[in-house]
Amino acid sequence: MFYIGIDWADQKYDIMMLDQAGTMLSKLFTIKKNQSDFERFSDRLSKLSPSAQQCKIGIETPHNVIVDFLIERDYPVFALFPGAMKSFRKRYRSSGARDDQFDAFVLADVLRTDTRCWCKVDFGSQLVREIRVLAQDHHTVVEQHTALSNRLRSTLKSYYPEYQQFFSDVACPSSLAFIQAYPDFQSARQLSRQQLRQFFKEQQLHHNKKVDNIYQTLQQQPVTVPATLVRTKQLKALSTVQQLLAVIATIEQYEQQLQQLLSQHPDSEIFLSYPGVGLITAARLLAFFGDNRDLYQNASELQALAGTCPVTEKSGNYKSVYYRTACNKFFRDVMGNLAFASLRQAKWTLAYYQHHRKRGKNHQHALRCLSNIHVRVLFAMWKNRTQYDENIFLAQRARMLI
Repeated sequence: MFYIGIDWADQKYDIMMLDQAGTMLSKLFTIKKNQSDFERFSDRLSKLSPSAQQCKIGIETPHNVIVDFLIERDYPVFALFPGAMKSFRKRYRSSGARDDQFDAFVLADVLRTDTRCWCKVDFGSQLVREIRVLAQDHHTVVEQHTALSNRLRSTLKSYYPEYQQFFSDVACPSSLAFIQAYPDFQSARQLSRQQLRQFFKEQQLHHNKKVDNIYQTLQQQPVTVPATLVRTKQLKALSTVQQLLAVIATIEQYEQQLQQLLSQHPDSEIFLSYPGVGLITAARLLAFFGDNRDLYQNASELQALAGTCPVTEKSGNYKSVYYRTACNKFFRDVMGNLAFASLRQAKWTLAYYQHHRKRGKNHQHALRCLSNIHVRVLFAMWKNRTQYDENIFLAQRARMLI
């Protein structure tokens, strides 16, 4: 068996090769991030062994183009959580000092001696890989939408404080259209009640009470705001609206693509059958679990990956349980959002949540406890390829007292 450590940078990779005894097979060499150097690296691996399975390759992150290159050629690639490197360096240097060449050696040697600390990279089928990338990118764009919505709300408060009485969601389509047409109080105040109703009718908002409330607010004496502030902040608000419209269009494209891909995967029905799971959450869960049933042996691996289970420290009579920070933040969000959405979909989820609230846990802590249960149930469904059946779950819960 041969062990290869890859320390990556933006434009290059430093690579170290060791044998089973930890002997360096060659001096450290460097390749650039281009196809010709990747092929050169593949040739060197082939000279070590004609069998790709005899080469174990370690890198700090699975999200890198060289990882895709190696997996396509059937090389087993292992990822190490970056925070662990700090501890492993001290095994070789008491100072913990680092450099790229040294890290490449540490990665190779730790892979040789501490394989259990590594996670084998398995992206699953091509369909799952595409869904995973789309789901993660969709999540990023949704976060951008949230940030822009907060920026717009803050900007409007600074020069158009009355607007917060118009819409609870300033980023909804009707609100964005209204800001574009009437970006300040004085321009909106010129509208008659009939003109206001006609405007929202064109926006397909048939809510006369809301229109009347907006009209009444516009007839009141506005807060005095300097004209210079109105002009400058109005420009920022209109600019933010344009960005929001572009982001909203992008989100719709992502959701259409995810829906199309999700319909092609047989595991989609498993996740869609679960309480609180819609199209986007199902795609994210499929990205989380993948479709390789041999990758995870038990639910605890996924609970740690998603950060739903706590970390427990014990020493003598000392015991400490604390929040798990070392996890995949995307998957943590997925399970947290699912826990919240499920509260209205199944009675047992609300009862479990309220039980933990009564024990003194705050909202987020109670949701995290519920997320931990969701991972266990979803893992069993995924592993056995079965859809959700609440009667089976409640019977299991009664027996196991989860």
